[in-house]
Amino acid sequence: MFVLLLWTLAVLAGLLWRRWPTLLLSASAVIFWWLGSPSWLRHPVGWVQLIVLGATPAWLFVLRARVDKRLKRLLNAEAMHLSRLKSHRHELLELRTATAQRESQIAQITDLYHVTKQTSKALHVDELFRRSLEILPRLLTARGLRLIDVEGDPENPQAFRASRHREKLVMDAPGPLVPFERNILQEIQRSAQPGCAIPDPQHERCPAELSSVAWAPLWGEHRPTGVLMADELPSDQTPTLAIVANQLSLQLARVHFYQAVESMAVTDTLTGLFVRRYFTELAQEELQRSSRHRLSCACLLVDLDHFKQQNDTYGHLTGDVVLREVAELLHRNLREVDLIARFGGEEFIVFLVETNADHAMTIAQRLRGLVELHPIRAYDETLRQTVSMGVAMFPDDGQALQQLIDRADQALYAAKRAGRNRVVRWSPTTSDQ
Repeated sequence: MFVLLLWTLAVLAGLLWRRWPTLLLSASAVIFWWLGSPSWLRHPVGWVQLIVLGATPAWLFVLRARVDKRLKRLLNAEAMHLSRLKSHRHELLELRTATAQRESQIAQITDLYHVTKQTSKALHVDELFRRSLEILPRLLTARGLRLIDVEGDPENPQAFRASRHREKLVMDAPGPLVPFERNILQEIQRSAQPGCAIPDPQHERCPAELSSVAWAPLWGEHRPTGVLMADELPSDQTPTLAIVANQLSLQLARVHFYQAVESMAVTDTLTGLFVRRYFTELAQEELQRSSRHRLSCACLLVDLDHFKQQNDTYGHLTGDVVLREVAELLHRNLREVDLIARFGGEEFIVFLVETNADHAMTIAQRLRGLVELHPIRAYDETLRQTVSMGVAMFPDDGQALQQLIDRADQALYAAKRAGRNRVVRWSPTTSDQ
């Protein structure tokens, strides 16, 4: 029994991977077995039992050692594999972050490209600003934007403003500079650097809730030709504001060049209608005459519905054909005393002389219906075009020509918001519709 106990302890020591206890217990078991049963050694079976008795714990020890070494190698291999996985995971996260940054940069570059593409069709500064508002809300989260054009009238620059309504920036009526805008303009003319200013909260154009105004100069011929301002712009978007201003600088220079060429021309080369400058001169004369004789006049702004979609679908050459056809149709159905001009890219302006409100609305509806029913043959396509119109009356809706144009423009946008292909006359509630 004592030998069996020693052997059992030796086996347990071997299983527990204890070298010296295993050897001592195995040797003790062999010695006590040999001393207690010497007669067994005279037979081969006794020697086999003696060898088994001594070798089994050692064999278990060796087997356990091999298993533990193999397990250790597997654990080391698994640890190295986990380390590589963590490294790959870290690299993947860095790659994902870099990819997100690149995608954000690509999206920003794409939007900047659309700013350039959208504003490249503008022929006047107000149209340039209005077109840019279609893209800028995706780039800037400012509460409002302001574009000041210095080149148009250096003595009395005009400010074009837009304020945020929900997710859109809506253009307000242009007007003269307010004091803090003039201060920023003077600062730019001194330093020609982007910056940020604290506005004057006492001024009606500068609400007290504004915390700051960021600005970026518009360059032309190595000098500032204007400034783009943003109300409550996050500081991390200031570089984007500078990039947008740089894009608008190029388009503003083109607009100024067009206006310089336009000032030397009387008719538009594409449509054959009066250019805006010459129309303004003639309309001013008619207003003075109408004021002296107490006559009514009507100002109509005509805009081609979904014209951009026509251009994108059929190309600009087809769009030119549509513009010429609509211009000819409108001109042909007006009296000789009435004035018509190309006002912008796809806008026309009409001045109806000695016309009351009812007659003006009748004429406008007739012109709209003629355009809607007129098939336009453009190369291999036969197209249909509709127009929206805004109407403002002199003297009921405005006394000055620019006021009439602004209110006709507000009525035009009301017609667009109401679904297009319609005529809307300006009223005090038009801008709220």
